[in-house]
Amino acid sequence: MRRRIVMLVAAAVLALLSAVAVVAYARGSDRRAVEGKKGTWVLLATADIPSGTTGSQIRAKRLVRQVLMPAETVPSGALTKLDTSFDSRKLNAALQPDQMLLTRQFDTGTKPIASPSPTFKIPAGLVAVSVELGIAPQVAGNVKRGDKVTVFVTVPKTETETNPQRTWVVLPQATVVSVGEAEISTPAPSAISASGLNAIVPTVVPSPTGTSIPLKRYVVTLAVTGEQAELVINGYNRGYLHLGLLGSGATVTAAPVVIESGAAG
Repeated sequence: MRRRIVMLVAAAVLALLSAVAVVAYARGSDRRAVEGKKGTWVLLATADIPSGTTGSQIRAKRLVRQVLMPAETVPSGALTKLDTSFDSRKLNAALQPDQMLLTRQFDTGTKPIASPSPTFKIPAGLVAVSVELGIAPQVAGNVKRGDKVTVFVTVPKTETETNPQRTWVVLPQATVVSVGEAEISTPAPSAISASGLNAIVPTVVPSPTGTSIPLKRYVVTLAVTGEQAELVINGYNRGYLHLGLLGSGATVTAAPVVIESGAAG
C-alpha cells in the first residue's frame, strides 16, 4: 500500500514538472521569436468572443492569452493586460481566435457629449456609418463635412502570420457627412496619448465669443452604400483606419498596397 502511494506521488510530481516545462518552452519560443528585437507582451483571443462580452467575463473564462511580439509590429492601443478597469466595459464587436485585443474594441462605458455640429442629412440611397478616429487619421484634423476622402486600413502582422503588415484601400472615395466634436474640461495635452493612432486627441477651436474652446474630435461619419458600410466596419475592427483627403481631380485606385518594414512591395 505504501509503495502504491509513493508511486502515485511520484507520478503527480512528474506530471507537474512536465506542465511547468511546457509553459517554460512556450514562453521561450515567444522570446526566441523576438530575439535581437525589443519585445512587447500583447493579448490574443483564445476562442470566439461575442460582442457585448465584458472584461470581467473574458478574464474569468480565460478567453485571452499573453504573447510576446516584436514591439515594431504591435499597433498602438494593443492591450498588455486586462485589468479591473475593463470589468464593466463591453466589446463593441466580436473577436476571433488569435485576434489582438485593442483598447478601442471596448466601449468607454460613458456616453459621449452631444456634438455641437448641426444634424447631418444622409444623401438618398446611402447609409451613414461612423468610425472613431483621432486627429492624425483625420488628416491632422483637416477633414470636415462635405469633403471627399479615401479610406485606408492597415492590418499589422501577428505572431502566427508569415505575411507582412498590410495596408490597402477600403473605399476609393466616400463623402464625409459629419465630424463629431465635444467640449472637454481638461487642458489639451501637448502630445498624442499612449492609446494609439486612433486615440481621441483634443484640438482647440474659437468660440462665438472669441475665446478658445478645447474640443476632442472623436468620430467621423461617412455616407456610403450598404456594401461599402460592411467594408468600413470590417476594416475598422480588423486594424487601423486612416482617411486620405482628396484634392481636386485626385483619384485613388482600390488595388491593395503591401508595406513591410517601411518598404513598399
